Amino acid sequence: MINVVSTCLFLYLAASHPPSGPNQVRKPDRSPARQIQKVNPAKPERTDPFWQKALQEVYKSPEELAAQDAREKRRGLVLPKLARGNPAEKILALTFDDGPHPGLTEQLLAILKEKDVKATFFVVGKMVEKHPELLRQIDAAGHVIGNHSFSHVTLTKIPTMEIAAEYRATNDLVKKILGQSLRFCRPPGGDYDQDVIQTATELGLTTVLWTDDPGDYANPGDSVIQGRVLRKLTNGGIILLHDGITQTLQILPQIIDYAHKHGFRFETIDELARSVRQKR
Repeated sequence: MINVVSTCLFLYLAASHPPSGPNQVRKPDRSPARQIQKVNPAKPERTDPFWQKALQEVYKSPEELAAQDAREKRRGLVLPKLARGNPAEKILALTFDDGPHPGLTEQLLAILKEKDVKATFFVVGKMVEKHPELLRQIDAAGHVIGNHSFSHVTLTKIPTMEIAAEYRATNDLVKKILGQSLRFCRPPGGDYDQDVIQTATELGLTTVLWTDDPGDYANPGDSVIQGRVLRKLTNGGIILLHDGITQTLQILPQIIDYAHKHGFRFETIDELARSVRQKR
């Protein structure tokens, strides 16, 4: 039954269309102009320049995200997103992107259980489709599950209807496996624009960014990851880490112990979101 989701994703995408050239700016028009031929981002055509461009990874630093938010505010543009919890409280959120990964997700769950910490997992639909049992384990352990798109493409590089297809396919897959609806999402790389945020909102998803990104996906070394995280612990902070990175597993216990020693407590993204609402 789970494999039906890939077919559903293709059907969603069949109504949308890619830009006609590699440098064309994506238009916010939500009506389809023509059908695309057999393009499923879960199994992209490697020779298709449209999907090659969309699959190029983009990672925005916390500083870049803060600068983008400042530009939006200067323009009077208010986009509903969560980038930090209540800055008056010593709370942190651990978030893990890109999973699940067999053999590594289980180790991550074991560490979190040992430290009695709940986290938020932003899962990739095509990974969940391959390993639904790991999604069940994450849920059974009491962690929050978020949507990290189906194919891990850069959402700002694809048409609006395909952004919806990416998020909707993962929503539907998780619903089939767990019987629950997702409430949070994270665009791959933190790369977003007004269309990305608006599309997520229309699907009932709150977009979550971060304050702390140690770049563990690049495997810079255990001590480098640990040092980068610990230097930036701040009230209401959202820590971006990745499911499937061995170096992250090696330093995660020390990060948790250090945070606890300095008076921080860990919350899930939904708890962090409530702290922001209460502040208001």
